[in-house]
Amino acid sequence: MGNSYFYPENLIRTTMTTWNSCSIKRHISEILIILFVSMILLNLSCKKEPEPDPVLNDYLVSYEKVNNYSASFIKILLNTMNTVYPGIDSLIEDVAYGIDLYVIKYNTEYKGNPIVASGLVTIPVAQESFPILSFQNGTNTFKLNAPTVNPSEPMYTLLEMMASHGYIVVMADYLGFGETNSMLHPYYDKTSTNKVVMDLILATQELIKDKDIKAEFNNKHFLMGYSQGGWATLAALKEAEANYKGKIDVVAASCGAGAYDLTAMSDYVLAQEIYPGPLYLPYFIYSRITSGEIAQPLTKFFKEPFAARIPELFNGNYTNSEVDEQLTDTISYLITDELRLNLDTAPDFASLRAAMVTNSVPAWDPAALIRFVHGTSDLNVPPVQSEIIYNQFVSLGVDISRVSLIPMPGASHSSGLMPWGISSVLWFDSLKD
Repeated sequence: MGNSYFYPENLIRTTMTTWNSCSIKRHISEILIILFVSMILLNLSCKKEPEPDPVLNDYLVSYEKVNNYSASFIKILLNTMNTVYPGIDSLIEDVAYGIDLYVIKYNTEYKGNPIVASGLVTIPVAQESFPILSFQNGTNTFKLNAPTVNPSEPMYTLLEMMASHGYIVVMADYLGFGETNSMLHPYYDKTSTNKVVMDLILATQELIKDKDIKAEFNNKHFLMGYSQGGWATLAALKEAEANYKGKIDVVAASCGAGAYDLTAMSDYVLAQEIYPGPLYLPYFIYSRITSGEIAQPLTKFFKEPFAARIPELFNGNYTNSEVDEQLTDTISYLITDELRLNLDTAPDFASLRAAMVTNSVPAWDPAALIRFVHGTSDLNVPPVQSEIIYNQFVSLGVDISRVSLIPMPGASHSSGLMPWGISSVLWFDSLKD
């Protein structure tokens, strides 16, 4: 706190022990003069230059560093993870940086109204320039499994550690999770998903400018996501190229096992006798009913007792597998006959049909490189979904050197996740320098 001599109480205490009472009386005027001069010196010595006005961020609201990892620890962790997820050891060699992990809050909006959302940001600890890598997670019904709430989930952990390869890694919680967990997640809602992904990236760009952050941003972006995240990644890329040029310029996007054509996806589900992912359609329809986009009750779409269970099942307290267990994988037991047989024609389902079309992602002529990766044994999201969107790009005349379709032989929806994630990072590594 500086030299204690300049604090009046210390000065008086020292003076009192040195002088006797008579001396104090004789020299009281001198003490007052010394005190007066000392206070002037104190004010002069502590006078600071005027601080610059604080930076007013458009997106970043606040941030908190919640953890940090050294490069040596990351190598040990990846080596340990390799015993469960073979192939992760291929990522160890390029570990070059320690990392800091942050939870940030940022401004976004939902249905035109401002809202503060949250996300996870991992930054290399180095005074160098790095690209931003945005990861979009797959379908999740459990509030406690959002990136900022459960950063130790295996895929989140893997992507966090990839900041050590030289990326600023960001993961949005999505609306309905983290800071916004009081609302139901708007599942497969393209507008709100694009907004939270774009705004998190822009908030991270502001975060990197903070004086406490050593790293800098090199104006390059990579996008990756699996399942719902694969769809979200393709949607975000199209949004970035259409409306964020110069702000969010994407080098490449890796889309894993996504449902891009929701009409075709629904037709596939309704045509199955047994479907292993029964939560998908209830999640989509219930979130539309909650948001006011669909006016009909749940009983119009789902049979009892399942229709009555849906509001509780999607209250955020149940994992995906727990929700599936409380539904049924027999489609004729779950879905009303009217919906199964007349989705494409019945007037009552016009809003549902419109929502499927609105939230699908059609092909365009992209500037970025795109990979579609899909397991050949995926029964949750059939590989034909990636084939459909890939063929759409090809039919537009997009060079196949820029858009590619990569099958994962024998991989199911769950078993394909880690191999896709590892291959995506290795691909980005080959492109980022």
